Amino acid sequence: MQYDMPVAAERQLEALVDRIETNPGKFVEPEELQSFQEQLNLRPALSTLPESISHEDFIGILKLAMLTESATDSYAYAIHERAMRYDATWLARFTTNVWAPDERTHYAPYRSMFLDLGFSEAELEREIRETREAEYLHTSGDTPIHLTTFGMVQEYLTDNWHGLIASLVRDSAPEAAQIANRIKQRETLHTLWYRDMTALQLEAQPHLLGHISEALVHFQMPGQVLLPDLQDRVPGWLPKMGADFDRMTRDMIRLIHESLGGSVRNSGEMLLAIASEKGMRLGPLDPGLVRTALGRLGGPGFGLVGEAMLLKAGLGHLYTEPLEEAAPTHRRVERVRSVMRNWIADRLEIEVGYESYDTAS
Repeated sequence: MQYDMPVAAERQLEALVDRIETNPGKFVEPEELQSFQEQLNLRPALSTLPESISHEDFIGILKLAMLTESATDSYAYAIHERAMRYDATWLARFTTNVWAPDERTHYAPYRSMFLDLGFSEAELEREIRETREAEYLHTSGDTPIHLTTFGMVQEYLTDNWHGLIASLVRDSAPEAAQIANRIKQRETLHTLWYRDMTALQLEAQPHLLGHISEALVHFQMPGQVLLPDLQDRVPGWLPKMGADFDRMTRDMIRLIHESLGGSVRNSGEMLLAIASEKGMRLGPLDPGLVRTALGRLGGPGFGLVGEAMLLKAGLGHLYTEPLEEAAPTHRRVERVRSVMRNWIADRLEIEVGYESYDTAS
């Protein structure tokens, strides 16, 4: 795939990784895990689960977290190899020196939870080994900007998963909730770092917007490759766990918009590209035709589509400008834009799922 990055942008990305390496925050350290294991008592959680969550569900939810986190080195290898293929030493360095060492401890608390519940250590080790030895196939694109876009989405959804687990056991097993939230905090940082990496690349090379769209269209969680039987159950588990889909959608749209430099034009063009790729429609209109028409006109309408997307997600404040002191002509234009924006927003269906995300129909 075509990918190039100016020397100045490479230096910016290297500098960003320098700052992250200098101040990565506090990893989940072995002594913290030891203290957690000594205090852990997860059994009360089994009797206080929501009625909609069976013991089998709960075990599956924890097992998905443990096993996907245990395969860190599989993901790290896939990212590092592709980063070096495009001479993105900054991404290879981040993966090797920060991301992988941080992630490698995240499976351990869940292993301790299973041991506390009486599971066989030998059986747990077998499952972990099999997951680590399974072939991980990365499907979201190979260039550095594909990888950082994938990382941003994957880390956000993982962050959300650990947070939901923490909520499930907050009152019955506070130690387990605390460690799940610690992992969640680390995933939040990873999400923001990948967002900033994506934004820097796109700022330097705006034509890479298409790569971001491709990464989003073809995104799938690693569990879909390594643990499909568990991953396929996630859509059914999420409502039972109390997932707030409106908040997830809002968070994801905001993250993507920020990774696109906060540009409504970029957001609008990306939305139409995704909708076209997925065969969706914008009311009676084909998004591919709309995208072609707006592109031939120079693209100013892309910004209107981007604004409509933000409006639909409850993020209208990200583009709204005060009109009190605006010139009369500007106010009249904005009234027309408002009518068109609302028409588009009314025809958008934006929804974020766990194993992938869907937007626009």
